[in-house]
Amino acid sequence: MAERLLHIKASPRGSLSRSAMVASRLLARLQETDVEPLDLFDADLPPFGGAVIEGRYALLSGQPVAEDAAADWQRIEGMVAHFLSFDTWLFSTPMWNFGIPYRLKHYIDLLTQPGLAFSADAGGNVIGHAVGRTAIIIAAGALDTRPESALGSLDHQAAYLEAWLSFLGATNIHVIRVMPTFGEAAVVDRAMETAYAEADALARRLSRPSRV
Repeated sequence: MAERLLHIKASPRGSLSRSAMVASRLLARLQETDVEPLDLFDADLPPFGGAVIEGRYALLSGQPVAEDAAADWQRIEGMVAHFLSFDTWLFSTPMWNFGIPYRLKHYIDLLTQPGLAFSADAGGNVIGHAVGRTAIIIAAGALDTRPESALGSLDHQAAYLEAWLSFLGATNIHVIRVMPTFGEAAVVDRAMETAYAEADALARRLSRPSRV
């Protein structure tokens, strides 16, 4: 059976997105992978405020969700189940103001629900429900915020996503940084070539041998 991969697209630029370009390169080289795209700027995400927030507090205290938020919470439960049904998640995202686009943050806020995406034991220890999953983060940015760079402390994009995925229990996390994407053409071209090479190498590691 093919691995199931959810490609979460967090850029509104479509094929012009640098992170999307590298994601396309990676997906073209993965073997035996069933890919489902999720474009967050086209997705119909339920609201997460007011009564829905109160529903979250009800869940935290072990109480039922109020009737005026029940329909939205049913959608949220379906979203979490859908997300957790995949073997692999691929996030392709730009950096916006040192962080992630608001649509990706909205999606993450909807997914990160007690009892659905994670639980806590009697001692308060968090138990993520994403154990065994693989996550790939393709993070593009105009600035070079890789950990070893002078601007590394400004990374609240890939670092945030890694922390969130670890919180959910994922341990097999891969990061490809596409940066800088702004500046002299030669510098940007070199950044793209490096990211493409990393995508090719990762695809080779993740792909299974073809079955006879």
